[in-house]
Amino acid sequence: MGNSLQDQLLKAGLVDKNKANQAKKERRKQARQQRQGEEKPGASAQSQAQTEKRAHDRSLNERRNEARKQREIAAQVKQLVEKNRHPRNSDEDDTPFYFDNKGKIKKMYVSAQTHKMITAKQLMVVNCNGVFELVPTEIAEKIRQRNPSLVIDLPDEQPAAEDDPYADYQVPDDLTW
Repeated sequence: MGNSLQDQLLKAGLVDKNKANQAKKERRKQARQQRQGEEKPGASAQSQAQTEKRAHDRSLNERRNEARKQREIAAQVKQLVEKNRHPRNSDEDDTPFYFDNKGKIKKMYVSAQTHKMITAKQLMVVNCNGVFELVPTEIAEKIRQRNPSLVIDLPDEQPAAEDDPYADYQVPDDLTW
């Protein structure tokens, strides 16, 4: 009973040896194709993992590029402020200038001439790494193009109402309460 059907058919003379070998090859081929077919779902899982990894790498690269771009902008702003800031002298700077920064009132001591330049909109206040500096309006607009949150807008003077009884009296800019 150790003989296979193929061996029995060969002994009986019903099948020749070439046909038996050819049938054997076809069985091996079918078995190999079945094994490869079973491996394809694993391959699709692998390709799906590669796709997810590529998407993750792409998002990581986008975040890195955004961070690099922010650092470049910060460096450009710092360079613009350092080259164009209005000089302040602590000996002459005795006039306080108040301005609003994100809902908080900040104070900066400036000279009387600098104070006039600020109120005439010739100088603007810029936040450079937590330090408030004065720069010319043109430079402030260049900084605003790069990062609008760094330029501190001063309120515009509003014309007095027609029925205001105090319209003839000018309120000084340096009035402190």
